[in-house]
Amino acid sequence: MATEAIAASVLQDDASCSLNASMPSMEEAQELPTKSFWRKICRWPLSCRRRRDANARPQFMVDPHSDLKIRWDLALALCVLYTTCAVPVRISFGVDASGFMAVFEAFIDLCFLLDIVLSFRCGLVDPASGLVYYNSREIARSYMRGWFVIDLASTIPFESIVNFISPSASTAELQSTKILRGLRLMRLLKLVRIRKINAMIAQFEEKVFANQSVIALVKILLFLLFLAHLVACIWFYVGRINTYSWASVMGYLSPDDRKYLLSLQYLSSLYWAIVTMTTVGYGDITPKTKVELILAMFVMVIGVSMFGYIIGNITSLVDNLNARGRMHSERMTMLKEYIIVRRLPKHTGKRMLDHFEYYYRQRSVFDEATVLNNLPPALRSDVVHHVFQNAFISTIHGFLDGFHDELVTDLVVALQPFYCIKDEAAYCQNDLATHVFFLTKGSMTIVKSYANESIALATIHAGDYFGEVELYHPIYGQGKRIASAVAKTYCQASFISRQTIDSIGQTWPGLTERLHQSAITKAISMAQVASLDAYNPKPTLHALKPSSVVLLAKVTPINSRQSEFDRSIKPPTATDANESELAVELPPVAPSQPSLTEKQLAHLHYVLHPQDTFVVNWQMTVATAILYSSIMVPYRIGFDVDPVGEGYYLDWFVDVLFGLDICLTFRIAYHNVDRRLVYKSLPIAKRYFQRWFFVDLISTMPFDMINSYFHTSSAEWLQSAKFLRIFRVARLFKLIRLLKIGKVFKRVRDSIQLSPWTERLLKLSTIMVVFGHWCACIFHWIMLFEEEYGLDTWCTNYFFPYDDDPVACSLRVPTEDRYVASIYWAFTTMTTVGYGDISPHKFAIPELAFAVVCLMVNSTVFAYVVSGIINVISNYDPSDRQYRGQMNAMKDYIRDTGLTTRLSNNVKRQYDFALNQTCLFPEEQIFNQLKPCMRYDIAQIVATRLLSSIDLVAALETTYKGTTLYRGFRLTLLTVGFVSYALFRLKPQIVQHSERICQSGSPGSDMCFLVEGQCEQINAERVRLLENGQYFEAYALLAPRDENYRRASTVIAFSPSCQLYTLSVADFTALCDICPSIASTMVLELGQTILDDDSDSLNPDQIAHVQMSINNAKEKQREAPHDSVDNI
Repeated sequence: MATEAIAASVLQDDASCSLNASMPSMEEAQELPTKSFWRKICRWPLSCRRRRDANARPQFMVDPHSDLKIRWDLALALCVLYTTCAVPVRISFGVDASGFMAVFEAFIDLCFLLDIVLSFRCGLVDPASGLVYYNSREIARSYMRGWFVIDLASTIPFESIVNFISPSASTAELQSTKILRGLRLMRLLKLVRIRKINAMIAQFEEKVFANQSVIALVKILLFLLFLAHLVACIWFYVGRINTYSWASVMGYLSPDDRKYLLSLQYLSSLYWAIVTMTTVGYGDITPKTKVELILAMFVMVIGVSMFGYIIGNITSLVDNLNARGRMHSERMTMLKEYIIVRRLPKHTGKRMLDHFEYYYRQRSVFDEATVLNNLPPALRSDVVHHVFQNAFISTIHGFLDGFHDELVTDLVVALQPFYCIKDEAAYCQNDLATHVFFLTKGSMTIVKSYANESIALATIHAGDYFGEVELYHPIYGQGKRIASAVAKTYCQASFISRQTIDSIGQTWPGLTERLHQSAITKAISMAQVASLDAYNPKPTLHALKPSSVVLLAKVTPINSRQSEFDRSIKPPTATDANESELAVELPPVAPSQPSLTEKQLAHLHYVLHPQDTFVVNWQMTVATAILYSSIMVPYRIGFDVDPVGEGYYLDWFVDVLFGLDICLTFRIAYHNVDRRLVYKSLPIAKRYFQRWFFVDLISTMPFDMINSYFHTSSAEWLQSAKFLRIFRVARLFKLIRLLKIGKVFKRVRDSIQLSPWTERLLKLSTIMVVFGHWCACIFHWIMLFEEEYGLDTWCTNYFFPYDDDPVACSLRVPTEDRYVASIYWAFTTMTTVGYGDISPHKFAIPELAFAVVCLMVNSTVFAYVVSGIINVISNYDPSDRQYRGQMNAMKDYIRDTGLTTRLSNNVKRQYDFALNQTCLFPEEQIFNQLKPCMRYDIAQIVATRLLSSIDLVAALETTYKGTTLYRGFRLTLLTVGFVSYALFRLKPQIVQHSERICQSGSPGSDMCFLVEGQCEQINAERVRLLENGQYFEAYALLAPRDENYRRASTVIAFSPSCQLYTLSVADFTALCDICPSIASTMVLELGQTILDDDSDSLNPDQIAHVQMSINNAKEKQREAPHDSVDNI
């Protein structure tokens, strides 16, 4: 009947609506309000639904989304929180509400009753469409089927009704018939209303983009507290119903001379609940009856489960409190591990970390590409414009004008940010050209170097783009830089690779067309200033030195840039003077250490430079003093120990040190956001006042001296214990300086280059020790506080267990013994050992309260430390972990497939060699995010062995440096740039004596570089011995795609073992796309080698194709006419 009424009311509301097949039938409506019914409702015409949404709310109906309803739910949630806490206490401890509390709880019951009425008048929300429907019958039917009975039962005050009906019935009579106890247990139904809080939290998580880890951590802590509260109430209720129980044995049921009985009973119960749930188990409170034993076991199971869950999740939850910080830390940790594994020099590693620090400030540390790729194009474009509007889009709008929004989105997402300080080169002349650059801040100069001078061809300002000439010009677009780009000021820029541009250009051809036109225009403009081709490869030493004279249309020559790899080479001798002249040094990458001029500029203004040796040593000294204070200040307060002798003078020295640090901070220069040195006194002082001055001032106040003055003062109010205690506690302000210690430790960490996991292990150990020390000091301070009032304490209970009147423990036990006992208790509590020999006194409320807090905090800290240490151990050597993981996976595969012993050994050998020759970190991704000049420097370091072992690289070196350097180390920047890409394309292999490397007649899909050992190449005509550095099967890279080339020779390992690298045709094609100029040289070298060494194994058509490839490469390498703007 209800469903028929619904359909009828729908038809009556809007007779003009044509429901037809879209309207649910009566049979379908019987399933109201199921999802299928809501789907039918959603297919109704909009005019049929409009009258049931929030804008067409009938009279006397409540909109569930209205502000009034939200406020009501919030107020009701507070009432539910109070009820869930108060009801178990009133039932278990037999405490009835009286006076104001009785009126207040009656008012809460009235609110719950009113909420029941409102539930009958509140609209239903369609979970699929979000529309609100106000059919009264269906609302009532839904509520009656749901929570109505429980809500009504939990709201009716049965006990008050019985007392009202039978006011003459005494409490004893009710107790004897167990009616009163049953009526009180009926109150527990009020706890069911806690579901409203769960619903509100779920709604909050959906609508508010809050940190999910914060919400999860708060939920866990609240659940633990609520669970401990319930367990405590049940534990005391069980102990109260029997004459012999844990409560009666401990003396909590009839201590007539004890004050604060209810607080003591509740705290002791809560104390036992948390001690059991955190698996500490001191053993001072134990179950006595069968019911208590069963309950204790049940609580143990719950506690173990919860503690295991916390240990498994607390580290990720705490780390995710700042999700971006965690991801940033993980990325930087991975980079530090990569630096250690690749053994990069300290200076290069520092440059790399500085680059990625900036990179992740400009770009998200999260997997941005995955998030954006899963969005529809329109929404993706909106998100990208919102995120990158200020960083990129608004700055380079001149280039983006006229492009479609989706093209702008694709382009901006692909940009890789970097920075250059003054006089640093974004790229150098004769570098490998693979990127286009966009300048977003600062200015740069395009500089071309000649034999005796350097000429400024153009100036780049914020919003301009550059570097496209060497990529898209018909003559100069061969992938070799014709000039250098040097920063005139601090610059912020971005780069995008040619592969990415070409990929985007396949969808948006206008992008590459604009770059082609721009390349031609800029080449003409620069050629009008100076020749773009007349590059003398033998500049004089004078041209490489900086000059203070700037001529018209010229700029100051730039200091030479030398990579870490170059500096590892001995200086040239007289015998290779010609060779060293050919080693052209180009504009520098500025070192991380400041130049001498910058330091002199600071010292000229009587200001210290932040990287002065004195400043670094001073900050380390201050950090040591901060650590000393963090240990001694809590100790002096907690144990009421005043410094004497050496300790007195040491404390004075620390205070003086902090005071001098304040004065010194006013005279230390700093680098602003543009990495410019600020050395003027006023900006330094203003910055210090805005940040740390007041914190440093408060933490430096000599409270000990002030305290000693009050001790000797004649004024009686100054000598009062409470006043003196205030000054003692005020020493804790010194701990505020702990906030600054992270910056100092960062300097120390960078200087000694600690392993990230060693650093984390030290951090976790320090956290545990410091927390244990602080808890011990607080525990002892509470004991001293209790002694002032003549109360029993844990100290007397431990040191004098059989003394009925032990007097003050602090007067009979030495301080060091009390400290050892205190920290012993702290660590047994923190590590959940809980021997039970030291525990809070059973009648000491402050000790029980602190033990409850300490158990919660310390158990969480211990769980965090344990989980962190497990993570440290499992990730101590990530490279070795990945190696072992892949080797174990290979061994599992061998066992599963049942390979023979010979095959198994060969597979293991090859797998082991490949993994040892390959970096197990995402090295290619790291390289792609590095700015080009840094990429080439690092590639030159990590590929040293590879560079020195392949003749082809030496041949490239000969071409670009003009001399024969077999296995030379000082490669041109162009060659190094090429290797930085080829490094990830070469596949390592190892073969044993007499094993076949390749076989005649097999498909020729790759060529091989022999780096160690000897091989025999056998074909129908001859047998040739191949030595280290040689390569073979080069024709596979030059063969036409439709030829289906088959190898003409068989290659067998001749030496005990041979190590080689293979380059596939697909990888060679990709390298040719990256660098056309290098590709042309490689084709020439490979073609000439084929004609000289392998012509007897090729047919005439193949030889003709090789000769044609050589001619085409030579044609591409022809030089542009000098000084001919028309030809450009």
